[in-house]
Amino acid sequence: METIAQFKSREIVDTIEPTLGAFLPLLEANRTTIEEIPRETFQYGPTDRHQLDVYYPITSSTTGKTQILVWVYGGGFVSGERRLPAPANLGYATVGSFFAHRGFIVIIPDYRLAPSTIFPGAAEDVRDAISWVIKNPQHLTTPTTPSPDTRNIFLMGHSAGAAHAFASLLLPPTSESAMQLSSIAGLILHAGIHLWENFDLSNPFFEIVAQHYGGAEYVNQKSSLGLLRSASAATLAALPRMLLVVAEKEPEWILEVNKDFEKVLETSTGKKPASLVALGHNHISPNWAVSSGQGESWAEDVIAWIRG
Repeated sequence: METIAQFKSREIVDTIEPTLGAFLPLLEANRTTIEEIPRETFQYGPTDRHQLDVYYPITSSTTGKTQILVWVYGGGFVSGERRLPAPANLGYATVGSFFAHRGFIVIIPDYRLAPSTIFPGAAEDVRDAISWVIKNPQHLTTPTTPSPDTRNIFLMGHSAGAAHAFASLLLPPTSESAMQLSSIAGLILHAGIHLWENFDLSNPFFEIVAQHYGGAEYVNQKSSLGLLRSASAATLAALPRMLLVVAEKEPEWILEVNKDFEKVLETSTGKKPASLVALGHNHISPNWAVSSGQGESWAEDVIAWIRG
């Protein structure tokens, strides 16, 4: 974490490589511990992007039921995969292993990406992955997880993944919507790319965001803030309890986005969401810190909120 503290820039493009450079040696030293967690792959939809990995804890729950965490990675809406190529090929087993070692069944799904798939495709994929979890407890059941708690799932997304996770709960209702919403016990939105009306259109990231939403003219309507403002009272009332997480050294525009989102969320729901700052971290580092032995306290705090 001392290396992360020395970075002068907070911007994502400037911090990716040096952040990986700082954590990959630490993770490599822990490879055996990371990879001792059993992992299985399942198909939850029709394409290669509709696969998910399940990480199973190696010790049994002391409370009877095993908690489930569905984690949605980011990637700026246009990139990302549940298993990354070398030299970063411990991602995102870092996340799966960390939470599985602490007693969770962890599901990490792939999802379709822009520009080949536009909104709400990725959010529908997250929704369908959750539906798969609810309908397939037999694939979650092992000697150490005899009773997976499919009625109290926790959903967590990072960056673009947070936008997808949130949108998955506000999609137009289907015959299975009530079952899915009632099965989500908590939502953790980590540095979400939620956007707001005064977003700087000169920010180069806006062009990518516009691709995801099908055009710049649709961003305000379809982004997390737009969905939140247009949601019905019944939809808002059905939302689970939420935890909003940001890193201390996020880019300023992401901090502004999340401040705005928190205000509108509180106004819309009448409830102030819980919040957490990952001290010492930048936008990239939290998911590479877990399983490294450094900078993991933010994730322990998330677990405390889940179990609180």
